[in-house]
Formats: sequence, structure tokens, C-alpha cells
Amino acid sequence: MPVELERIPVQEKLPPRPSFKRWLLLGIAMLLAGAAATFLFWKGERSGAAFWGLSTGLPVVLWGLLIVGRYFGYVLLCGRCERKNATTAARYRADVARGQRFAWLIGEVLINGLGSASPMTHEAVLAKKPLMMPCEPVDGGNPIRHRALAATGEIADREDHYLPAITAHAQNLVSLLPSTLTCYLAVDTGEQFSTLPSLLQKNVTHPLVRIRDLTGLELLDYWLDCHYDRAAALLVVSAQLYEHPPEDSGEAISVLLLTNCRLKDVPDVSVKVHRPQICRDGNLDRAFERVMMWSGLEKTALKQAWTSGGQMASGDIFSKAREAHAPGLKADKITHIDTVVGFAGVAAPWQALQLATRQCLNDSKAQLTVTELAEDNRQLCIVTPE
Repeated sequence: MPVELERIPVQEKLPPRPSFKRWLLLGIAMLLAGAAATFLFWKGERSGAAFWGLSTGLPVVLWGLLIVGRYFGYVLLCGRCERKNATTAARYRADVARGQRFAWLIGEVLINGLGSASPMTHEAVLAKKPLMMPCEPVDGGNPIRHRALAATGEIADREDHYLPAITAHAQNLVSLLPSTLTCYLAVDTGEQFSTLPSLLQKNVTHPLVRIRDLTGLELLDYWLDCHYDRAAALLVVSAQLYEHPPEDSGEAISVLLLTNCRLKDVPDVSVKVHRPQICRDGNLDRAFERVMMWSGLEKTALKQAWTSGGQMASGDIFSKAREAHAPGLKADKITHIDTVVGFAGVAAPWQALQLATRQCLNDSKAQLTVTELAEDNRQLCIVTPE
């Protein structure tokens, strides 16, 4: 489950210490009241041990019992509060440690205009040079800006065209893993490529264990939660093709291989993909704070960001969160991927993550990705160098 520190109760304040002045005043009042009552209602001679014991001794004894009981109760309340706070603090430390889990990147393949064999296109994204081209919708109408993959035809034919390539890339990546390492499979393709999971499990030589259906970086969040205690790998395949592409859209196929432990010399240089933070309540400020906490970075350490979906890069909420939690991240270092290659739908978080990992490998600087799949589904993740 996601790490939600806000669900942890706040530390309780210790109960107030008994005021000795008030108890002293109470003792004097009890002594005077006891003496007055004894003088008023005493029938015999006002002398002797019985008279003085009743008039002064009894009030003092009662006052002493009350004050001892009060201090004993104070000690019990303090002990209960300290135990509860210790439990809360332990839970907080455990959740922060769980939140700071991360994965190692073994390899990735991005099939689109930003493919690994196209470094000049990657530079175009950094230079914010649009690569989208006008195309006419299938059902007619005005041309729209869209970045499509190379294969053309019906959507089913295009899926069949890319299935062998996806399988081959997946096989090449998992061949880097030790044969004894468990590898989990996560397929994030929406309603497309329905046969892909079974095809991968059948044709990839390394055994693949399918994990639950989630979308975007929630898959990584779930895997870090449930499959972190033992050494394991995660193969992620995400794809977005459009039959009727919307304006400013793009197509992409992403294949990534991650592990929860560092493999010896595989690869020679890697990066850390930290636990993502999923923002569903619109509180981007808290999500930004959390994702910085998960990475363990200083506020000034974050220098570059990649955004996709929505208008977060130019929005006031994102700007305020950035200034509060990452003042070192300047506006000119925020790359909005959609203006270059279009929004890649379900593949957008993975495409942004791949670009961030490539840039992190290039300049050894921490990278932030922020993807908006919907107004109530914003996904943040930080990549740091080894």
C-alpha cells in the first residue's frame, strides 16, 4: 500500500504537571475547613490528642492522600503517553524507511521518436524543439498535431506489428538477470495488447511472474511494497497506440527492467529510481514534499524535471510547491515532454521516467518526473545517480 504519513497520529503532549501552589492552597483550605468544623461541632473539651488529631491531623492526612494520588495518576498518564508516542515514532520511522525504498535500473527501451537509437531526438526534447507533425484524423476533419509510431494500418495490425519487437526487447533485457532471480511482469497497456502478457510469459526464456493490474507508477509503488524483502526484478511493458488520436498526443512503447538490489557489474553504471508519490487529493505541495523525502535529497539538490500531461509546468500550484521544496529547480530546467512529442497516455509516466534516467546517466544529476494522467492522478518520481 502507498506510504501515507498523514494517517499516522500526531505525537501527544505530555499531561500538565500538577501545580504545587494550587495543591498547597488546597491543603491550607482543607486545614482551615477541618479546624473550623471541629471547633463548631466538637461537644467536649477542646483539648487532647483526639481533638487536635481531628481538627488538624485528619485534614493533613486527607490532603496528603489526595496529592499522592494525583501525582501517581500523573506518572501513569505520562507513562501511557510516552509509550504511545514511542509507538507512533517507531511507526513513523518504519514508514519513512519504507517510503525511501528504491529500485536499480538495469536497462530500458523506448520505441518512438525518442528511441534509444536516436540521441538527436533526445537532444531535441532538451532543446524543447517540437517533433509533432500534422496528420488528418481517420474520420475526417482538420489536421491535428500528433506523433505516431512508424507502423500504419488498423490498430490490431499495428499491435501485431510491434508484438515481436516488444518480445525481443524484453528477452534481451531479462537475459541480463541471474537465472535464479525472480522476475515479475507488469503490463501497462490499457485495453490494448491484450495478448501481450501471455506472449511474454511464453516466449521469454526467464520465468515471469505476473503482478496485479495497476497503471502508471502505481505498479512500481506496489512492487516496492510487496516484493522488496527478497531480491527480485520487475519487467515493465507499457504501450499507447491511438486509433483516433487527440490533439497534441503521441504514441510510445516503453520496456524497462528494474531490480531491488544492485547486480554485480550489470550494468556498469546505473541509477536509482526512488519510490513514486501518487497525488490523488490535489495537494501537490504535500506530494512534492513526500517525493523529496523518499529520495533523501537536500532541497537544493534537484536541478532538472520532466513533466507530461496537463499544464503543471506552468501552473501556480506546481510553481509554489517547487519553490517551497526544491528551490534549486529553476523554471528553465523543466522540460514539458508533451510539447515535443505529445502526451503518450498510459505510457507517459514510463516515457518520462526513461528520459529522466537517461539524463541522470549523462550528467549524474538528480531528475524529477511529474506526470498527470488525470486531475486526481498525478505521479511524481525522482531518479538519482548511483
